[in-house]
Amino acid sequence: MTEQYVLVVDDDPAFSQFTRNLLTDKEMRVVVAASKAEGLKAFERERPSCVILDIFLPDGSGVDLIKPMRAASLTIPIIMVSGQSEVDEVVRAMKEGASDYVKKPFQGEELLLKMQMVLDASHAKVELNELRIKARPEEEYNLLFGMSDLMSKVQAVLDQVAGTDITVLITGESGTGKDLVAKAIYKASDRANDPFIKVNCAALPRELLESELFGFEKGAFTGAHRRKYGRFELAQNGTIFLDEISEMHMDLQSKLLHVLQEKQFFRIGGEREVKVNCRILCATNKNLERMVEEGKFRRDLFYRVNVVNILVPPLRERKDDVPLLADYFLRRYTQMYNRDPMKLSPKLLELFLNYSWPGNVRELENNVKRFIILGNESQLITEMQRKRETGQYSAVPDDFPSPAAEVVTTSSPRNTGRAPTKEPAPVAAGKGGDPNAWNLSVKATLKEVSKIAQRNAEKGLIEKVLLQTRWNRRKAAQILDISYKALLYKIKDCGLTMD
Repeated sequence: MTEQYVLVVDDDPAFSQFTRNLLTDKEMRVVVAASKAEGLKAFERERPSCVILDIFLPDGSGVDLIKPMRAASLTIPIIMVSGQSEVDEVVRAMKEGASDYVKKPFQGEELLLKMQMVLDASHAKVELNELRIKARPEEEYNLLFGMSDLMSKVQAVLDQVAGTDITVLITGESGTGKDLVAKAIYKASDRANDPFIKVNCAALPRELLESELFGFEKGAFTGAHRRKYGRFELAQNGTIFLDEISEMHMDLQSKLLHVLQEKQFFRIGGEREVKVNCRILCATNKNLERMVEEGKFRRDLFYRVNVVNILVPPLRERKDDVPLLADYFLRRYTQMYNRDPMKLSPKLLELFLNYSWPGNVRELENNVKRFIILGNESQLITEMQRKRETGQYSAVPDDFPSPAAEVVTTSSPRNTGRAPTKEPAPVAAGKGGDPNAWNLSVKATLKEVSKIAQRNAEKGLIEKVLLQTRWNRRKAAQILDISYKALLYKIKDCGLTMD
């Protein structure tokens, strides 16, 4: 057993000394407290790996310490001990979040075995949480690039530019997932372990946006009582994402151009330039070329941010992704709102596939979310049919006037003085065909594709927990936080055996 720090809260000197000697022999560091107050102070002073807690203490029940300890950490094992048979307090302790219970007197090996089991369970839960955190971005990445040819081309260019420090302009209609593309570039870059700072340029007025981006010195203006570091400094060595850059005031555009050229800037009220080392990603749902011609966006800044332009196609141009996205949102929000698993009927899926989605992925997500919350598919079908009758199926939003055939554009301001050229994108599979000919059985295949990485990781974790528990399936189910029946099904489905 590796060295652990164990907190023992017990007012019996003989027991405390026995426990200290037992655990010290196993190369564990032990701290002893004789009351609730001492125990809580010791816990807050240094977070232990495990807590051994007596139920009856001089200043009250040790069960009262479980809540504050659990508030600080959900995974620290807490073993309750007592020499009295107080069933109510034991039950209360388990409800409050105790990991296990040992009745005094007991053999040293019994306590060590209990500790080993709860520590293994704690480690497994931590690993499971980490796995879920890692799996979510990977699933979102696979979901973003879906099944369509258009998004495959976006992915290919993203993979090419991710490993460089080149400035990227991400364009597309509202709700297409430009922020996810920016995060995908960041995650695939050499700066992935450093900060990712997002700034919405449309959310703040000019003065506030300037102080957010560049910070200010103490006394720079009324209310500046201390120095404030800007987002560029917070993004040092990482990536800064300027969303809706088209909304930036012309004065700030000049300051941003200076940052891009010189890699340094002045804080508001500052007299010393601050050097900055971060990658800049930008996004907009406006046509910057048109804004340049109208004098609303600096031409020199346009060429600086538009070194590589990735146009995220609207959802109406990549209908192949609709079933995959809808299935993802169904799974995500049924879990979030604790609802039973739900499916879209073939009729509703057909309506989804024929709709133009002027609000793009965000609109699809909101429709699925409303369907889950209200649980009324007929209402959603009626609404979609009404949109078809009023002509909304053929409506094309005009908030982003770039041609739908443009996926990726590149420019090099050093070699050309004109606007970047466009490359035609491949037509989305199935576009223009008979929507009724869509094979609805493909939904199951798409669902499997999105779950491949998750299933492999899940199999590895289940196998590890089963080995730790010596194939005690009930104990493994508790550690994995799933039902016993579900675990048996997963063992069979993953092909796991004791051999």
